[in-house]
Amino acid sequence: MDAGWAAVIAGASGAGGAALAAWATGRAMVRQVRVQAEQGFDQWLRERRQESYASLLSAGDAVHDALNTVIGHTVTPVQPDEQRAAWRTVNAALREIDRTGRTVAVVGPPNVARKGLAMRAALYGVVAVWRDPTITAADQRAIAYATANRAWEESATLFLAVVEQVMQTFDGGRTA
Repeated sequence: MDAGWAAVIAGASGAGGAALAAWATGRAMVRQVRVQAEQGFDQWLRERRQESYASLLSAGDAVHDALNTVIGHTVTPVQPDEQRAAWRTVNAALREIDRTGRTVAVVGPPNVARKGLAMRAALYGVVAVWRDPTITAADQRAIAYATANRAWEESATLFLAVVEQVMQTFDGGRTA
């Protein structure tokens, strides 16, 4: 083989090697970009979940706080306008727990959404005790309130347990 052909073969081999190296580098870069994009999305989703879970718990506390004002007005009677204002505050807090409950349902995962909705329903049960006109005796209302409040506390505990589990094993929702 003469020197010219050797140079052509060497050049072709070098070009082929360079092309192969460029292709492999390109694939590695694409893979790295995908990994970074997934990690960025996972971090974003984790933050949204944390915010929505905390908001749902805070909204539940706001309903309880507002309802305590209504309950206080049964002990120390107030003007009807004050009582209506207290109920408006309860209703606004219920709207907020509905809104945050929908956010939890959107960011998921489904097991957390179910526990969040159960917690919300239990809280509605607590409020219903104070709206129920058929409960007229104070001791009946106190027993109904204690029962409903216990259900709320249990549902909040279950919600927190599933949230803790999800956040500890967070993988961007690919297995949740």
